[in-house]
Parts: sequence; structure tokens; C-alpha cells
Amino acid sequence: MFKRISSLVLPIMLLITLFGTPALSNTSSEKSKSDENGSSSSTANEVKNEKLRTAINKLVSEAKAGQMTPAPRPQSQPRNSNNLSKGTKIAIAVGVVVAVVAIIVVAKADKGPSGPIAVF
Repeated sequence: MFKRISSLVLPIMLLITLFGTPALSNTSSEKSKSDENGSSSSTANEVKNEKLRTAINKLVSEAKAGQMTPAPRPQSQPRNSNNLSKGTKIAIAVGVVVAVVAIIVVAKADKGPSGPIAVF
């Protein structure tokens, strides 16, 4: 009975760990913190908007005067990264190893014990 329960619980826990989403990702403390800083962020946005407005006005005036030259496109290499940290990669590798060992243990246990169960 224990083997049957453990063979069901282990894959379910693995699936929940890999594909589960955090339920409390946006807490009320984050909302109140953004409300407190609302006045300072609005002034920062106004400054940014004013800088953007002046830059656009300058471009429009240069285009009307015929002085506009196209900006060169940046020649940069695309990044070949999967954006996973070292700890995340280790956790994925450990999870795969645990899953493989669990599958081997379950497969050996289903054949019926003919003596002591050897994992390897």
C-alpha cells in the first residue's frame, strides 16, 4: 500500500513543483508601497515625458529643414542565453536525477520482491 501511495505522490509533487504558479505573487504591501511613492514617480514621469517631447520636437524640426540623416543600426550579436541561474540549473539536474531514480524504484517494485529490492 505504501508503494502505491508513494508512486502516486512523487509524480504529483514533481508536477506541482515544476508547473505550479505562486498564488501570492502580488501582495498588498507591494501595492501600498507603490501608492506611497506615487507623487515622486509622477514627477519623474513628467520629467521623462518632457525630455522625450523636446527630443521629438528637435527631430521634427530637423526633418522639416532637410537635415535628417538615418541613424545607423547597431551591429550587435544576439545573446545566446537561456536566462537560468546556476542554482536553477543545478535544481533542474537534481530534479531529473530524482525522477529517474523514482522511476527505477517504482519499476523494480512492480515486478514483485523476490528478495531484497536493489535500486542499482
